[in-house]
Amino acid sequence: MSLILKALPYLGVGTLVGTLSALFGIGGGVLMVPLIIFLWQRDPQVAVATSLAVMIPGAIAGVARHHFSYGVVDWRLAAYLAVGTVIGAYLIGAPIANYISGEALKKSFGVLLIISGLKLAGVFDFISAQMTHLFHAMVGMLG
Repeated sequence: MSLILKALPYLGVGTLVGTLSALFGIGGGVLMVPLIIFLWQRDPQVAVATSLAVMIPGAIAGVARHHFSYGVVDWRLAAYLAVGTVIGAYLIGAPIANYISGEALKKSFGVLLIISGLKLAGVFDFISAQMTHLFHAMVGMLG
């Protein structure tokens, strides 16, 4: 099998992830980690580390396009967040990811995705609004 044919699945997944990352700012990990685990049967720790390596060139390309074509990067905010990201990734995230089991890492990641999805879909806002209405009704009944 030629090198190009072997590379096609990787290029396809990379293109999809790059498109969605630059479109939504989600970071490739949200898509890349599950794909590496399930398509290429890698351990979760390998998937996480590989995804981080993949995000570097993709992030640079996305930032360059957003900055030079549209001028929408807030560099001051990015600088502050980057310092915290480096501290958290190096001192906390990477050591924890390699300390816990692959199964625990997979399940934790799944829960994070579900909670994030529900939050983005507005489910928690709806629940909060309903709880507020219920509270006001109860206070009204108590007089």
